[in-house]
Amino acid sequence: MEATGSVGKAPGPRVLVVGGGIAGLGAAQRLCGHSAFPHLRVLEATARAGRIRSERSFGGVVEVGAHWIHGPSRGNPVFQLAAEYGLLGEKELSEENQLVETGGHVGLPSVSYASSGARVSLQLVAEMATLFYGLIDQTREFLHAAETPVPSVGEYLKKEIGQHVTGWTEDEETRKLKLAVLNSFFNLECCVSGTHSMDLVALAPFGEYSVLPGLDCTFSKGYQGLTNCMMASLPEDTVVFEKPVKTIHWNGSFQEAAFPGETFPVSVECEDGDRFPVHHVIVTVPLGLSTFSVGSLLGLSLSSWRLCRMKKYFCVSPKCSEE
Repeated sequence: MEATGSVGKAPGPRVLVVGGGIAGLGAAQRLCGHSAFPHLRVLEATARAGRIRSERSFGGVVEVGAHWIHGPSRGNPVFQLAAEYGLLGEKELSEENQLVETGGHVGLPSVSYASSGARVSLQLVAEMATLFYGLIDQTREFLHAAETPVPSVGEYLKKEIGQHVTGWTEDEETRKLKLAVLNSFFNLECCVSGTHSMDLVALAPFGEYSVLPGLDCTFSKGYQGLTNCMMASLPEDTVVFEKPVKTIHWNGSFQEAAFPGETFPVSVECEDGDRFPVHHVIVTVPLGLSTFSVGSLLGLSLSSWRLCRMKKYFCVSPKCSEE
């Protein structure tokens, strides 16, 4: 079965966005505002827009997906959108907040507690923060290095921390507390880097991460307000929900009944058998997808997908599968 879009037959390339999260919605917003792209469709696998979700069933706002804007300043497109939609407060929008240089690190908590309920010394937390973030800054120095001492950021951090631990002279309980605090910083860094483990983050390219100024800020009414506003800005029926994509077929001559005589180089096949012949595809997939599943989705062999990753392809086109 071939799925026809609800758009008219006006001339112009047909573009399909795979993924209705914030990246996919952002791409759709940009294209919808351009007259050169009259035929646009977004396919989202689930029943809602991406993984950003603000839950209000607990007596307040609980973020299940994204939690805060990291580096809220003029160079951050998420901050710009949130400001445009009036989702931020006066403090978050102030020039003072936007100019604060944090070094890309999350601010320290005002108070910390151990699992026993005992309050942890702020001095101890600050000491471990200085150690941890000092090592994080060191990892960025390997960006242009010919070789790295270990493959991942996690391995490097643990190796360096292990060397520091041998020099600690405190009692056993204090040493354990320090390690627990460091483990908390590891978990927080996983949130910032979008990974389950820093062992999965390669050391060599880690320095490419751009650090923007600005104090991290939250949405008082929930982060989901941003994706709700983005959805509302798109033409009706642009996003098709519960439409998981199975694979993408490249370099073909695909046809559709609604466009007699016209051929399309790409066909996007969904799990339910529907196919969407298009000229261009923008793929926005979750970071958590494995190398194999992404390669399968793109219709590439595992070796071809690895080549794409090495060449840093992010906007996918038929040319990607040719090389």
